[in-house]
Amino acid sequence: MANNDTTQDDADVFHDTVSRGSDAVINRVAVKIPPFWTEHPELWLWQIEAQFVLAGITADDTKFNTILASIEAPVLARIADAIVNQPGTGKYENLKSCILERFCESEQKIIQKLISESDLGDKRPTQLLNELNALAA
Repeated sequence: MANNDTTQDDADVFHDTVSRGSDAVINRVAVKIPPFWTEHPELWLWQIEAQFVLAGITADDTKFNTILASIEAPVLARIADAIVNQPGTGKYENLKSCILERFCESEQKIIQKLISESDLGDKRPTQLLNELNALAA
């Protein structure tokens, strides 16, 4: 017997209670993974982790499989080795590390960008400072 309570539009998040046997009850909370953000994969991962916290998802396998089921094919192709050669434990952290390694700019590229692409132009000094801080972070 299932009881679905839709809490947001388009069933972005739903609660599903399923009775199994006489006493066992399984509560499931689904999260909707946003499209991968190639420009800021670390922010994308933080957004997903916030959804995991809100949904009460703590199991490594659940986190790993949620990402795997939702991520786009071009991204999967670049992280295929982390999926095919997954460790026995820490699957999610391994996948997360692989995503950050493959999609984040290296420290050297960031420094080069800070030096070569940062000029005041028609910006206010505070706007330039904010851009530099964002790159340096």
